[in-house]
Amino acid sequence: SLFFTCPARGHPALPDTELVPGGARLQVTDANKAEWLTLSLRHELVTAVAPAAEAFRQGLADVFGGGGAAGAGGACPLLCLLDAEDLIELWGRGGVSRHDVARWRAVTQVSPSIERQAQWLWQVLEEDYDDELRGKVLQFATGSSSMGRDGLQCFIVEPADGSDERLPSAMTCGQMLQLPRYSCRAVLAARLRVAVEDCSTFQMM
Repeated sequence: SLFFTCPARGHPALPDTELVPGGARLQVTDANKAEWLTLSLRHELVTAVAPAAEAFRQGLADVFGGGGAAGAGGACPLLCLLDAEDLIELWGRGGVSRHDVARWRAVTQVSPSIERQAQWLWQVLEEDYDDELRGKVLQFATGSSSMGRDGLQCFIVEPADGSDERLPSAMTCGQMLQLPRYSCRAVLAARLRVAVEDCSTFQMM
């Protein structure tokens, strides 16, 4: 039987939370099931996550300044000026600087059979692409569009079948970029750009 309670998810030893006073004794019936569903969803999506949301809000206020004590409800002046798109631009923006390419290259293992194409790859990343496009290459190969504070731990460049007509492929789980044996740097730059900007999958067949 169902009652007007919700279990403490992840904490089986804790008692159930009553959705209404006396909810542990109030059984769900056809007559009140709509109310039970509404209360259950509100608990799961709002009430249960309120402490974590408040802690996150206070953390932002600590970083940006303002906000007062946790739970005080004070506003952070800077955050009041930003909407969701601004926050995404501020925190979610990826990209790899030209300086970071050296860090990227330092942890890379290159298959001997693709050394010439790998040399062109670094030249393209350093000289031809901007930060955003470098970030797209990194995301294509690793799943992340930025190096992060600690940088990459490893990166692999391996050969792929085909030549100028084929696009590069990647294996994000292995942080691997697979390059066909392109005939020149310009072809590599063009084909890699197509792969990272237009491909919806990581493996091109």
